[in-house]
Amino acid sequence: MCNRVDNEGISIEEAAERLRAEIVENNYQFAKEINAFQRPAIPIVLDYQGRKITHGTWGLKKEIPKDKPAQGINLTAEKTHTFYRTVEHNRCVIPVSGFYDWMHVTNPGKKTPIKVKHRMQWKDENQFYIAGFFDVWDNKEIGFGLVTTGSNELMSIIHNSKLRMPVCLNSTMADRFLNDEPIEEFTFPNYDPQLVAVNLEPDKLPQTLFT
Repeated sequence: MCNRVDNEGISIEEAAERLRAEIVENNYQFAKEINAFQRPAIPIVLDYQGRKITHGTWGLKKEIPKDKPAQGINLTAEKTHTFYRTVEHNRCVIPVSGFYDWMHVTNPGKKTPIKVKHRMQWKDENQFYIAGFFDVWDNKEIGFGLVTTGSNELMSIIHNSKLRMPVCLNSTMADRFLNDEPIEEFTFPNYDPQLVAVNLEPDKLPQTLFT
């Protein structure tokens, strides 16, 4: 699923203005490709003792089992009221300019498919938000996981191995998500984000732009 995002070039000031959040830090981690498995601390917007922008560590729990390194990175929306019920009202959104996923293409004569990297971004916008749930650890640090839903038409093509996608939101929907509206309002097909995808590996497939 989604374990790499791009937050290079996003505007924290724009996020603060559109989501009416207080910026409480100045040193945020920005990069063209941020890898969840490195447990990065990146800017998130959350309602916790007031709506604010602060850093959060990618990974819901402080301790992640070594044999399950992906645990807590992505949180299945369909399990919100069961497996994640203790944090379902701990809402946050992560400002990004894009995220990455891989299309699996049959490799003739081989069992292992060809994996073709694509970058997803919001159509005609420089930044958007990915929904998350957060937890406050015993050391007062904040960990978060991205909420995922079933794939729309575009992501069924790109993420064709699992047919999932992160819950992607514009600023209006991000504000509603932070206001703790029912999770079902933000999942596909109730909400279909305006994403486009660019093939980053034209040597594997023809360069394409999905609209």
